[in-house]
Amino acid sequence: MNLAVIGLGKLGLPLAALLANSGNKVVGFDLSTSLRDSITSGTFKSNEPNLEEVLKKSRGNLQIANNIAEAVRDCSAVFIIVPTPSQDSGHFSNKYVVEVLKAIGNAIKSKDTPTVVDIVSTVMPGSCDGELKSALEDSSGKKLGNDLGLCYNPEFIALGSVLKDMSEPDMHLVGASHKWAGDVVEKALNSMVDKPVPCRRMSLIEAELVKISVNNFVTMKISFANSLMQVANKLGDLNIDVVTEAIGLDSRVGNKYLKAAVPYGGPCFPRDTRALSALYRDFNVGDSLPLATESLNSSHLDFLADLVVAGREANTVIGIIGLSYKTGTSVIDESPGVNLAKKLVERGFTVFSWDDEGANLGPESEVISMQTLGELISTSDLLVISRPHFNWHEVKRELDASGKTYLDFWRQK
Repeated sequence: MNLAVIGLGKLGLPLAALLANSGNKVVGFDLSTSLRDSITSGTFKSNEPNLEEVLKKSRGNLQIANNIAEAVRDCSAVFIIVPTPSQDSGHFSNKYVVEVLKAIGNAIKSKDTPTVVDIVSTVMPGSCDGELKSALEDSSGKKLGNDLGLCYNPEFIALGSVLKDMSEPDMHLVGASHKWAGDVVEKALNSMVDKPVPCRRMSLIEAELVKISVNNFVTMKISFANSLMQVANKLGDLNIDVVTEAIGLDSRVGNKYLKAAVPYGGPCFPRDTRALSALYRDFNVGDSLPLATESLNSSHLDFLADLVVAGREANTVIGIIGLSYKTGTSVIDESPGVNLAKKLVERGFTVFSWDDEGANLGPESEVISMQTLGELISTSDLLVISRPHFNWHEVKRELDASGKTYLDFWRQK
């Protein structure tokens, strides 16, 4: 298939690489000239696992365009994966998606072969049938139908495992204006998976609601487990893992994401929770569930901070192991490790950090980043593990050898 991917960021470039590595002819475009040049020259570097390797394998099928018109000229489907930043209200902004749609529309005005425009970026329910459809139709001079299709196909992925999540998804979600358009997108998606994947086809707005709902169900589950952790502690330091494992054995519940540990964070979960609350308010639906989820998430950070400082002298030096929001990425957006470090600083403690993914808060931060784990251990009185680690056994060995006290909120074996 001839495909285009607009937006070659943390999610767009892996998508383009996988599609190209699967035998499709892919043309990608991004506004960043330096990014385009690094991909074209083969000098692109990323800490996303396996991305550089897949890019090298896909070079014969992946071209980088200098503009959107060049990218979409010969494609049967164009995937849009650009930012949809959160507004103060919690709603997602469609500003950048609209800009791309207008450029695509102008580029395909005189095109005489069918084109499917597939929006991968997360948008608010109602967006595709509203301003996004209007932007595409008005700029192209065409109506959705036999020659122009619109799809919504969000990915359920996490940084640090993007390629794996895209090639081994639980399902494909495709909202489509027309069946033929959905067929094109589903064919492209199936080309890059390792084994057959269930595909759920529906209307555009139904798919938009599914996307935002899945992440909210996950955040509610995480906050529920964390609230049980707080209760278990108050009841006499019960073994929370025994409790949640038993709960998860009920098939109606399941164990996935029912791990009591740190608050949820990252670039997706917090903002999707706020977006659902905004959506509920738009339609006068009680938003107590997402609000409670967010409130529990916030209170759990205070609970963990209390555990860390309990019985500690004010001159205790605390070392945080893990600043990125999860293993496999250096992203610190709403990271539990970062938020905990800042909370401890607010309480008057000296806090150092080390991150095996290279994350740090910069030289101006009150949280001082150490170059090595050994350096962190030697300068800290108490160590706190904020997230799981791929190399946990090595970390634990070094911690045990030091004789320093450490708290592992994930209780890694």
